[in-house]
Amino acid sequence: PYQRKEFDDDQFPKQVRDIPNDSDFVFHVGDMQRTKTSLCNITWYQHVADILRYSTSPVFITPGDNDWLDCEPYIGAKQGWAHWKNTFGFFDSHWQPHKFKLVRQPNLLENVSFLYQRVLFVVVHLVSDYFDIESERKYRHTEQLKWTKQQIAINEGFFDSIVIIGHSPPSALNRDFFSAKESGISETVSELGIPVVYIHGSGHKFVEEEQFNKLDNFLRIQIPGRTSNPVKVTIKNSNMFLFDF
Repeated sequence: PYQRKEFDDDQFPKQVRDIPNDSDFVFHVGDMQRTKTSLCNITWYQHVADILRYSTSPVFITPGDNDWLDCEPYIGAKQGWAHWKNTFGFFDSHWQPHKFKLVRQPNLLENVSFLYQRVLFVVVHLVSDYFDIESERKYRHTEQLKWTKQQIAINEGFFDSIVIIGHSPPSALNRDFFSAKESGISETVSELGIPVVYIHGSGHKFVEEEQFNKLDNFLRIQIPGRTSNPVKVTIKNSNMFLFDF
């Protein structure tokens, strides 16, 4: 939600209540506030968390730049990050036990991975914002790229496709993660030769980009968010992706 009226008009709460009961899980791709509206007040984070708990299916949430970096002019990015971690860190534990074994990245606990019905899911902290300190951004990208590749290697032979969840679309600020030439994830995707989809937010309109990074097996999906209904993703035969609003 970007505006307070999305709470007051029951828009956001209704979207969460209307999530189908047969959904295996839910991913929130970040940006749960507009900082000019929320001023990064901790009560906004808590209100969003309370509403997301309406979901009968486990909710996983990855941070967006609005959720902490854009707090810099108001309470500072570090305090914004503290608010996010204190509210949404281990958020999925509300729905434990899970149907699958969940793995958290030890040094970046917001990142999680799990194997479910022969699909490998990986959630990574990808934000593109010039408030981000370059050294910290490079550290996150290096560490989570290495960890993502580790999850792929550890689970080799047990999945037929991969879903990567992040917040930001490809940009100059995250080229090191997606690169096909600098040992980025696209290089691994090319070697695997199986369907891989990257699902993210931030752009506020639906985008379906086939042959992402010029790879036949790499698909990019941008979720519209805000006032749009949640996107339902169905994976058939563990390697065919269907999207419905």
